[in-house]
Amino acid sequence: MKQLIKVGARLLYDYAIILIVFIVFLYPFIGLTGESFPKWLPLYSLLLFVLLFLLIYNDMKTLAKKEVKPQYEMNPYPLKGLLHGLISIVPTSIIAFVLSLLRFEDQIVDRLRELAIDGLFGPVYFIVAWMNKSIPAYITAILVIPVVAMLGYLAGYYGINIMEKILKKDDTVQEKPFTKSPWNPTLEQKHSGKKKKKKKASSGQ
Repeated sequence: MKQLIKVGARLLYDYAIILIVFIVFLYPFIGLTGESFPKWLPLYSLLLFVLLFLLIYNDMKTLAKKEVKPQYEMNPYPLKGLLHGLISIVPTSIIAFVLSLLRFEDQIVDRLRELAIDGLFGPVYFIVAWMNKSIPAYITAILVIPVVAMLGYLAGYYGINIMEKILKKDDTVQEKPFTKSPWNPTLEQKHSGKKKKKKKASSGQ
């Protein structure tokens, strides 16, 4: 259990790092997009999610590769990554749930509460936006993290390397033997030379 919590904390750290990047570059992005910011925000979130995906996927794949080795005795199983991911989203889910229960009479403060929830979901906000910010949208968005963790762990557990398969190139190129053209003059010279040698040999006999 201790190991599960430790890995879950690692995944939460990965999420926190990408969330900080999301917030830091959010203000320059607002200045760049101007009034079109709400329209472009899901795309900005999607770009950060790609980074989050790669970070979590690689961490879980590396962990699974280590755990499947008998000498570590880590008791690996295919869906262990999903469990790690579910543990990692507990703090975020609790904070978002508590904020959703709060209500403020001041509209400005209440609006800040809503922005805090959306900001907390920053790297997966594109899912929330595309599902019209409904309750299932927030649930789906946060559950994406365990799914990514599961995929990464499965890749390491079964030795699947998707990137290598995509980028792999066939280095063994079969070279065809070079055939000279019959119109090549050097070829004609060689044939004529062979004929002369045959004539000399026959005359010598």
